[in-house]
Amino acid sequence: MGNTVQSSGATPADEMPIAPKVSIGMPVYNGEQYLRGALDSLLHQSYSDFELIISDNASTDGTEHICREFANRDRRIRYVRQPVNLGATANFKFVLDEARAEYFMWAACDDTRSQDFVELNFRFLTENPEYVASTCPNRYEGQGVDKENLVNFALDGDIFERFIQFFDNCWLSHGIFYSMARTNILRGCEIIGHSFIAADWALDLYLVSKGKINRTESGVAVFGVKGISRGSGAYKAFRNDSIELLFPFYRLTRYINKLTASLPLGQRMGINFALFKLNVLAATYPLRCMLHPMRHAVLGR
Repeated sequence: MGNTVQSSGATPADEMPIAPKVSIGMPVYNGEQYLRGALDSLLHQSYSDFELIISDNASTDGTEHICREFANRDRRIRYVRQPVNLGATANFKFVLDEARAEYFMWAACDDTRSQDFVELNFRFLTENPEYVASTCPNRYEGQGVDKENLVNFALDGDIFERFIQFFDNCWLSHGIFYSMARTNILRGCEIIGHSFIAADWALDLYLVSKGKINRTESGVAVFGVKGISRGSGAYKAFRNDSIELLFPFYRLTRYINKLTASLPLGQRMGINFALFKLNVLAATYPLRCMLHPMRHAVLGR
């Protein structure tokens, strides 16, 4: 990864005598506008036995100054400034690779969480080993706090039921990517660090293939609205191959077929039919946007 710069207020990982229970990874690039709020919401969590790994992807704004300021105040922070921009997906992988705890979660620099987010999900996972991940209800920044604005579905049942539950809800801001998960299971996902359309969905479905995903009854995650996946050019930005013009989720489909290869034929056919419908919806998305510009939103988190 090249040379990195360690914040003067942070303790290098190899000098920390006791690993925390939870690692939080925050990849950031030019996040000065929202960063303070995101850091405050994490550092004021009711559960405090965690490390916060910030990887600054060679930001050119005030991100470095803010990160060093916070790191000098709180020794749970490990701030790393990359000498060159690694790219977004590699930066996400970097913070996971640096994690020392049994449980891990990503946190975006424009997201905030209720003070009990870490505690609720950590407690649940420690008490329910059949679950691989847990998260709280979520909404987007700017939406009202009413219950109807909260996304609160879980992914439980058997593996086929979990896949179908995901496809039924995938266009919502489900936030599973930003859930708390078991670190050893996350590290087994071979597509982390790869960039393609719906790579976040691929990771979600990898978790689905490994076990159940919980949604707590209380707590909340509030997601910012400035991420690239919320923009009108999201498909174009992540397109790698001309085949993705007709089948935008081509790489996702290939990966899901690999994950589900051991399932019965009927279940694999059901999953592939759901993937086919997703590809049709995505391929016709630009046309539908032109016809009905106010009615369509790009996939959320």
